Amino acid sequence: MYTNFFSLSELPFSIAPDPKYLFMSDRHREALTHLTHGLGGSNVSSNGGFVLLTGEVGTGKTTVSRCLMADLPENTQLAFILNPTLSSQELLATICDQLKIRYRKTGATLKTLTDKISEKLLKNHVDDINTLLIIDEAQHLEPQVLEQLRLLTNLETNTNKLLQVILIGQPELQQLLKRRDLRQLAQRITARYHLLPLDKNELALYIKHRLSVADCHRALFNKSAIAAIHQLSQGIPRLINLICHSALMEAYNSNNAVIDKKIVLKAASQALGDDFLPPIWWQHKNMKTALITSMLFVVLITGFWLGQTELSLVANSELPKKAAEQVIPVKVEPQKIQQAALKNEPEEIVTALNSNNKVIVPITETLVKKEPEQKVVSAELNTTVTHEAKVDDNYQIEAVKGVSDDLLARFQMAMDETKDQPVLSQKAEVTNSVASEVQSLTQMPAWVQNGVPSLHVEQHIYASNGQGWVNVNGRDRYQGDMITAELQLTEILPQQIILKYRGEVFSLPALTNW
Repeated sequence: MYTNFFSLSELPFSIAPDPKYLFMSDRHREALTHLTHGLGGSNVSSNGGFVLLTGEVGTGKTTVSRCLMADLPENTQLAFILNPTLSSQELLATICDQLKIRYRKTGATLKTLTDKISEKLLKNHVDDINTLLIIDEAQHLEPQVLEQLRLLTNLETNTNKLLQVILIGQPELQQLLKRRDLRQLAQRITARYHLLPLDKNELALYIKHRLSVADCHRALFNKSAIAAIHQLSQGIPRLINLICHSALMEAYNSNNAVIDKKIVLKAASQALGDDFLPPIWWQHKNMKTALITSMLFVVLITGFWLGQTELSLVANSELPKKAAEQVIPVKVEPQKIQQAALKNEPEEIVTALNSNNKVIVPITETLVKKEPEQKVVSAELNTTVTHEAKVDDNYQIEAVKGVSDDLLARFQMAMDETKDQPVLSQKAEVTNSVASEVQSLTQMPAWVQNGVPSLHVEQHIYASNGQGWVNVNGRDRYQGDMITAELQLTEILPQQIILKYRGEVFSLPALTNW
C-alpha cells in the first residue's frame, strides 16, 4: 500500500466510523452538543423523550453517535440497533437482547416483551442506572414500530423518562415524522439536528486532520486538488474518504509526492464509478460568469434595438384620419334639406345629405366634435364643393354661404336636442371633488396612523362604473370590501383609494406601501 510511500502510520481515509478520526467541524460539534443536551447534559436522566439526528448519506451521523456513546456516563445501559427493518415484536425482542433481558423465545407476545422491558426499566431506575436506546438508519422504521417505541417511553416518574431514544437517519426520517398518526411522537422530540456537508474550508481542515491522525504532517493535496475534491464530493465526508484514498493510490502508482487536480479527477472516476460526473466546461465558475455577462449584454442590445425599431415604426406610420377631420365632397339636394329642417327632423337631414349614395357619413359624427377647430361638412346649393366650418365646445354652427339664417337656426335646434350629456366628465369632476375633501393618512391623528395595519397596494384598476379593484396585501379588493375587521375600502379613485378606519375616512395613493 501507499502508507510507507507517504510516511503514514495507517490508512487515513477509511470509511469505517472510527471516533478518533472524527473531525469536529462546527456542524459536527453542534450535532454532538444537541444530542448531549437532548439527553440532559451530563445527567442523562434529567430530561427524556426522543432525540433526532438527521443528515444526508455519508455526512458522519454514525461517527457522531459513536463519539457520543464513548462519552456516556458509567451508570448508563445502552441498547444500540443498527438494522431497524423489524416488526414491532422483533424490535422489542432486539431491545431485550441488547439490555440482557431474559424472556421465553417461543410464544413471546407484544405484551410479554413489553412487560419484561418495563420491569427492566424500573429496576434500572431503582439502581440509579440510565437506559438509552440508539437506533441507526431509523428512516426504515415502520410507523407502527415508531408508535410502539412511543408507548415504551410512556413509562416515567414525576421528573424524568425511564427510557430515552435517539433516532439517527436520513432526511426521509423528518418526512416520516410529519405524518399525522405520528404527531404524538414528534411532539416528544426534545432536540433535533440536521447535519450538513462540509464547506470548502472545512474540507481542507478535514483532510489535514485525518492525515495528522495517521502521523502525516505535510500537505499531500494542493489547492486545485482540494477544490476538485469539494466539487466532486459536495462536502460529504464518506465521498471525500473514497476520493482521497483513491487519489493516494493513484499518486503512489504514478510516483507523485503531491496530489493535484488531474490525479483527483482520474481517481474519482475509479472510486465513484457511474456516479462520477466530470465537470463540464460551462460549469466552471469563470465560464459561468462569462456566459451570464454575455447573455445579459445580448438581452440589453436586443431590447435597445427593438425599442428603436418600434419608435421608428410609430414615427413613420400614417394614422387614419378621423371622419370629423376630413373634408368630404358631398352633392346634395337643397329642397330635401329645407323640407327636413322645416319639419325639425334631424334624421331626415342625415338622409337628405346621403341621398345620392356617394357619401355615407353620420352627421352627428361629422358636426358634433368636442375638440375645437374641427373640419365639418357643409353644403352649397346646386354645387359640389367643400367648406370648413369650426365647431366649439358648445357645438355652435357658423353661417355658411347660400344657407338662410332660419335654416341654420333649425339645424342648431336639432343638434342641441340630439346632443349627448357629458356623463363621464361630470363623474370625473365629482371624483376630483371627493378626493380633494378627504385628508391623506399622513394628515390623520396619530392613533389612526398607528392603528392602521400594514398595507401593500400593488395593483390598481380604476373604472368609472365602480367595478375597479385594487390588490391589497396579495388579495383583490373591491369598493365596500373589509380589509380587516376595522378597516374598509370605501372607494377606488383614479389616483388614490379612500378607506375608513373606526369611523375616520382618509386617502392613500393608488400604489403605496404603508
